[in-house]
Amino acid sequence: MPSAVVVRRARSRSSPGRFDSTRRTRPRLEEAAPRTDKDADTSSTLPDDMLLEVFNRLPPPTGILRCAAVSRRWRRVASRAGAAALPAPPRHFGFFRNHGPSALPPFVPTAGVALDLRFLPVAPTCGAILVDTRGRRLLLRELGAGSATSLKLLVCDPLHKTFARLPPLPSVGHKVSCCTLIPGEGPHFRVVVVLFGVTAPNFYVLIYSSSSSAWEAATGALKRLLVPHQGPSVVVGDTVYRLQCDDKYIMAVNTTKMTLAALPLPNAGMLLYTGNNWIAQSDDGRLCFFVIREPLILAKWVMDAPGKWTPQEPVALRPLMTPAAVGDLHGMKLSAKIADQLHGCKLVSFAAFCQGTGTLFFIMADTVVSLDLNTLKMERLWLNDDEYRPLGDVFPFQMVAWPPVLKDFVKAPAISD
Repeated sequence: MPSAVVVRRARSRSSPGRFDSTRRTRPRLEEAAPRTDKDADTSSTLPDDMLLEVFNRLPPPTGILRCAAVSRRWRRVASRAGAAALPAPPRHFGFFRNHGPSALPPFVPTAGVALDLRFLPVAPTCGAILVDTRGRRLLLRELGAGSATSLKLLVCDPLHKTFARLPPLPSVGHKVSCCTLIPGEGPHFRVVVVLFGVTAPNFYVLIYSSSSSAWEAATGALKRLLVPHQGPSVVVGDTVYRLQCDDKYIMAVNTTKMTLAALPLPNAGMLLYTGNNWIAQSDDGRLCFFVIREPLILAKWVMDAPGKWTPQEPVALRPLMTPAAVGDLHGMKLSAKIADQLHGCKLVSFAAFCQGTGTLFFIMADTVVSLDLNTLKMERLWLNDDEYRPLGDVFPFQMVAWPPVLKDFVKAPAISD
């Protein structure tokens, strides 16, 4: 076996263009000096109860989240402290809204945590619009090529930046009457779609399940041709309720039997039009119906049986509109009647209902205002300063369970020991 030959290339430090070993030589590391008590991190010596006292004085949720990202110990203290021991966070991260110039719905943060939908694989030239939100998931409809002949839907989780593109539904000859998102356990969800025939009085109930990754369909006959209108939806048990405001009824979709029914509205004693009435869910799981009467009275009914509405105690909104709660809205002339705008009043209308927190949202003079139905606490959230693009429906995004867990938030810093 021939011996190996090693060729050693001469090196010169003075000749230009030749390899200089000094440039690749690492400096010798000096021996680290022993750490003294003076240099020790003071926070590492604090007991857990003292750390919790510090956390209590930080604004939620961003202050607590940043502390929970420092180390495993800090995260453990923040997570195991219990919701009662930490300052109460806002009820919502903020809300999304459909905004024409944006290809994707922008997010309005109200708790200091920014979210966006740029991770979605949607072409900027096409874009997508929000059609429903529930359980910290969004349901969007893709626009662009083919959207006139098929329904293209996306379900996404903005916190974890995950999404699922549903198989497209052919919609030629039908109008979309309902697109509702139903969260399930863990990552599972369902989507309910109702299509009305354009020329024939028939309907299709289609339900997509993330477990099977497939659509299930059922069809039936309508008594008359119906024109779908935009309106809010509420999920109560196995039934999806959709307010058809212009037609003065509530559509009920039984997701188990895949049947369709129409429920009459309660006798509100006033003219109903888009924006002055809404549906929601009560704490005990009953369907609610709201209207705004003058002078800014929130009237409420709950359904005790199919077609049987029971009126509840009305709530006067004006006394809740303190300067501390709503700012300059306190002194404005506001009305829920469109005709009153001719007399200098700013319009008040419903904007959304967050089923997870039991919160109603209003638009008052281009300002988004929330009302907690349990505590009757009103809060001014955001002012739209674009007078050429008035606010439409908003899509609230509720806060995660408290105390915080880092996996619930995007872009969390790496955790050290």
